[in-house]
Amino acid sequence: MLMALLVAACHDEDALQTLANSSNTTPLIASFSPALSATVVALGWEKALVGRTPWCNSTAPIVGSLNDVDLETLMRTKATLILIQKTKAGAPPQIEQVALAKDWRLEFIPATSLDDIRHLPVAVEKAVGQPAPISPTLLVDALEQQLTPCAAAQKLSPAILLYSEEPVGAFGSDTYLAQAWVAMGGTLALTNKGNPNLSMEELFATQPKSIIVIVGAVGDIDHAQSHDVLGDACAKRGVSLLALYAPQLLLPGPEFTTGLKLFRVEIQKFCVAQAQDIQAPVTTQVGALEVTAEKNSQGANKP
Repeated sequence: MLMALLVAACHDEDALQTLANSSNTTPLIASFSPALSATVVALGWEKALVGRTPWCNSTAPIVGSLNDVDLETLMRTKATLILIQKTKAGAPPQIEQVALAKDWRLEFIPATSLDDIRHLPVAVEKAVGQPAPISPTLLVDALEQQLTPCAAAQKLSPAILLYSEEPVGAFGSDTYLAQAWVAMGGTLALTNKGNPNLSMEELFATQPKSIIVIVGAVGDIDHAQSHDVLGDACAKRGVSLLALYAPQLLLPGPEFTTGLKLFRVEIQKFCVAQAQDIQAPVTTQVGALEVTAEKNSQGANKP
């Protein structure tokens, strides 16, 4: 009887230890957002990321997107935590149905505004449910450092930030990139919210001192260098025009911090060239890829 009690006690202790170990195990994560995937990796959980979208920078299996979910691959990953960027549409019904059947945990994390990006590392850590190998504070502090006031942002203001030239597409005042510009000490010529398309008349009616085009795709580089229509219009009105290949600025995750660092350097170089009345090209270095955005004319260099 004594031996039986000892054996039972040992089994109970083993069971408790197994339960304790399982509570400390990082869940297997499938992410349906490049921003959330990048945050997971930046926090030190790259090995726990077992599913991603085609646009995520990871070697994890591709489980599709919210518009085209690959349920078969998603189930093979054995993920227990599904990260979804919060939108009005929510999660696709098929994910919700399978999550309920498979006991998956769905976490919706916003990544739209600058404040959302500030809180992203903490929000992901909270969703995972345990302290991250890399402190979220380090990521947040790195972002805040790039959001400090910048003299170049002030000199180029009021500015309009564009993501497209034909048609003209702008970052509205409630977008995280426009909010970052304001945090850096800049002001916005455009008060519209969202990502409005503007005619040339509407664009220049805002009376910008500068127009900054953010190029996010390699295929758009040649077009961004030409500025045929926009460059001529800016030159006639004495509006400064700068184009930068900086896809990191279009990603509301840890890459955004890298993009802002690059952005600050380039607008400072642009302002120095303006002050010296130099028509030298402004060069953006992104990894091993170097892109040159030519200033179009003497008129475009003057604020």
